[in-house]
Amino acid sequence: MQKIMSFIKRLLSAQSVRYLISSCVAFAVSYCVALALDAALGGVTAFSVEAATAAAFIISSQVNFWMNRSWVFKSKKPPLPELGGYYSLALVSFAVKTYVFIEIMVRLLRLSLAIAMPISEAAMFVINYVVQKKLIFKKKDSEKPQK
Repeated sequence: MQKIMSFIKRLLSAQSVRYLISSCVAFAVSYCVALALDAALGGVTAFSVEAATAAAFIISSQVNFWMNRSWVFKSKKPPLPELGGYYSLALVSFAVKTYVFIEIMVRLLRLSLAIAMPISEAAMFVINYVVQKKLIFKKKDSEKPQK
């Protein structure tokens, strides 16, 4: 049992694993909110998919930002500049996911939102990690651990 706990502790010490977990939590929040709102708004408006994904984005992006800032990247800098950088990336990512990937999959390919969302999320996963690590939550040289 001690070996298993040691393995889990080492696994969670990896930034990329914490990012994956944070992304999965945020995606679960986004997915549940989007599907629930799409079901509630379906037929009410022609833009139920867009409204549902926008609301899901607002909620899940806050969950993701704070998890990434405090747990994944362990930032010590003031949150406001990071929040601005995060939302700049998040808005671009949201626009590409929603108005390119999801629109193509739902409107043109006739896939359900339940299928289109995970595919579009996976497409942006690696790009978002690299940008957040290298730009948004970048550590100053004085904050980096010494080897």
